[in-house]
Amino acid sequence: MLSRVADSIYWMARYVERAENLSRLLLSTQDLLLDAGSDGVDEAQFWQPLLATTGDEEAYFTQHKKIKGKDVTEFLALRADNPNSMLNSIRAARENARTVRDQISDEIWESLNSLRLFVESSEGKTMHRTQSAAYYERVLRGSYEFQGIADSTTPRGEIWHFLRLGTCLERADKMSRLLDTCSSLSLELPPSPQARPLRWAALLRSCSAWHAFQAQCSKLDPTQIIEYLLLDETFPRSIACCVAEAQSALQALCADAGLHGMPLPLRYVGRLRADLAYTTVEEVLAAGLHDYIDDLQLRLNQIGEAIFQTFVQHAELSQLPEEAPVETTTAPGAFHAHAEEDVHLQQQQQQQ
Repeated sequence: MLSRVADSIYWMARYVERAENLSRLLLSTQDLLLDAGSDGVDEAQFWQPLLATTGDEEAYFTQHKKIKGKDVTEFLALRADNPNSMLNSIRAARENARTVRDQISDEIWESLNSLRLFVESSEGKTMHRTQSAAYYERVLRGSYEFQGIADSTTPRGEIWHFLRLGTCLERADKMSRLLDTCSSLSLELPPSPQARPLRWAALLRSCSAWHAFQAQCSKLDPTQIIEYLLLDETFPRSIACCVAEAQSALQALCADAGLHGMPLPLRYVGRLRADLAYTTVEEVLAAGLHDYIDDLQLRLNQIGEAIFQTFVQHAELSQLPEEAPVETTTAPGAFHAHAEEDVHLQQQQQQQ
């Protein structure tokens, strides 16, 4: 497989998952506001954590003075000048699909193209203005459709492994950010049995873990929620499960590539999976959830950069003269924290 094809498929999957996660965040935040009630509620305390999760606080405040729900949802969903918006994520996924049109099934292409047409249409913009929940659910269904079609029509070869790799790493990264938004919350539940821990319930709903968690634990215990979303390999959106799937995909890719020794991405993801497997939630909390998540995100970024260097840059370097220096830098930013993403975006701009 050409390195360009692998890169496009990998990022196609990541951008679709990114749009889906943003839809989940917006939906759960709206539900949280409804549960809290509208009287006397400062909506900024609900929308500010969402901006922190996506890393868009600074960009948002360059255009708005205050945090308002309407402005935040528009900024994160529809703004073309926000590179992290849902609109731009879907556009990027579709553009990546276009560059590898001959490598993916017609059904995958049609599903992504239809989703892109919807978010850019006047119908979609009207729906977001009048029925925002329905709009986000439509994006969610589009992501589910993409994943279901990919699962049903993609041979279990290199293309499939890069699809799963992109999806799992993006999902793990966003789950870590979700957990980090709750790191400052008290782990002690309110004394009244009638009190509802709204933020912890919203966390479960934002990753579709509400029913799965309740099947294992009838009480919304924050410690158990953290353990479930971080360390439980049976839940498909937990960080431990995503890392395990990423390791499986990398094992298949590295075996097929015939690389000498153990490549860096496989070594990094193997270490991370082992650490997660032998870590307890008590150890995580003793170290501090925020500090633990910070280290976890750095390690996920390290895996992403190693994937780029091994499967994309490796092919480019092998074609360069020996004296040609090659420099790689990691761009700052919470949502775009990968050097390979910056290079990938530059390549797309050159193609356009």
